[in-house]
Amino acid sequence: MDHLNWHECGDGDRVLICLHGFLGESRDWKEFADSFLTHAPGWRLALVELPGHGKAKPGWTCPSAGEFSTALRDFVSSKGWGTAALAGYSLGGRLGLHAALSSPTRFPAFIGISTTAGIEDPEQRAIRLASDLAQSQRLRGDGGFSQFLREWWNQPVFDSPARDEGKFEEFFASRLQRDPVQMATCLEAWSPGALPAQWAALPSYPGRVLLLSGEFDTKYNAYALQMQASFRQSHRLCISGAGHQLLMEKPREVAIAVASFLNRQATSFSISNARSG
Repeated sequence: MDHLNWHECGDGDRVLICLHGFLGESRDWKEFADSFLTHAPGWRLALVELPGHGKAKPGWTCPSAGEFSTALRDFVSSKGWGTAALAGYSLGGRLGLHAALSSPTRFPAFIGISTTAGIEDPEQRAIRLASDLAQSQRLRGDGGFSQFLREWWNQPVFDSPARDEGKFEEFFASRLQRDPVQMATCLEAWSPGALPAQWAALPSYPGRVLLLSGEFDTKYNAYALQMQASFRQSHRLCISGAGHQLLMEKPREVAIAVASFLNRQATSFSISNARSG
């Protein structure tokens, strides 16, 4: 796959890679980053753009979860960082989990934010895949992207008393920069109905894990509880007064939780060239 696009914040000796969600961008982490670096000045953040979420590229194909995991591993190696913690929101969490499980020595800590290890039940997988394929066909149609974004914003999973509806225009303007065909390709490849479930692999992960979910996000609270019980070394935190969109609703609270967790795990990380990249 093509090289990864990313933005760097901070200049510490330890690295946290951050992966945004579907339709998102690295700027989704900005408020988180500003707060995180005040509480964890020994760290630097690598804010990675998920493949397909940048400018349109003719003939672009979406990498598999395995290919993206390899790209993240090679990215850390090429920068001389030794190891890195991985944080991912929603889809970014699912992709980050694949990477952590496939290269646990490279990624000795994983932070999952409003995320899951996938869908195990074959019938439920088929239902979700069919739904996402129908959505991808809409994205490939003409003139429907604006309506798609409005409907995406209004999904029940995002309902929360903490959500600022005044941010819709900002959300709409930024997401309108996505290429709908590339988003369709991502949805087809990375649908929870297409990505392999990872539940059976969680007990084998030797690293440390932090799982964050919002108080009003009932579905993902249940996922977080189930994942916590499956990992060897895991902590779970339910963010009070929040729903699914934690980076938008409670970025400072998330940043403080992640900083506290990583500062406690600092001895797990090495870096061979802190000024690389």
